[in-house]
Amino acid sequence: MIGEFTLSLSTIRKTTQSNALLNGQLTNYALYQISGSAYTSLSANSYDNCSCGSSATCTFQSRILDYYSGTLYLYVPGIYIGCYIIESLLQSDLRCFYNQSCIDELQPFLSLFSQMNVSALDKSLLVRFMENSTIQEVMDELMIETWNSSIMYDSYYNECQPSQCIYTVETKNGAIYIITTLIGLVGGLVTVLKLIVPRV
Repeated sequence: MIGEFTLSLSTIRKTTQSNALLNGQLTNYALYQISGSAYTSLSANSYDNCSCGSSATCTFQSRILDYYSGTLYLYVPGIYIGCYIIESLLQSDLRCFYNQSCIDELQPFLSLFSQMNVSALDKSLLVRFMENSTIQEVMDELMIETWNSSIMYDSYYNECQPSQCIYTVETKNGAIYIITTLIGLVGGLVTVLKLIVPRV
């Protein structure tokens, strides 16, 4: 199940990158109209000296800026921006969301759109993943902290309703079993030969 999911996600990511698809936010390519012309030029964006034209995994740390002045308000730890939203999301982690002071710093920017009372995620509930585990690591395990396996043959049998049930038990033979079998074969062969071959 995990292999199927990761294969599907990988196929989508590779197809998107190899076809150089433009995303809606234009984070991978920028479009420029050539002056005095009806033509448009396409230019690959770069993040930290990494070009989206050659790699879809280019990212840099997310930050909150003033739209008009460009004033930097805040770096958001663990959250990345890059060529494709899916690539930057998979490289990001949730450490900010386990830290109440980080959430408190983000709160004024989020409340511009809607009022929310947000509290940090509970670190004590983490079993398998760490707060700085990337989304990619979490997705590779289907976002499942622990697998609880319970085998219910009765339910399986009732659901499938097979007409017959056949199973094979494979075992390895021990040294004693092999020796006694060989002795039995040799003894049986000698007895058969005594009956078939006349005495001289």
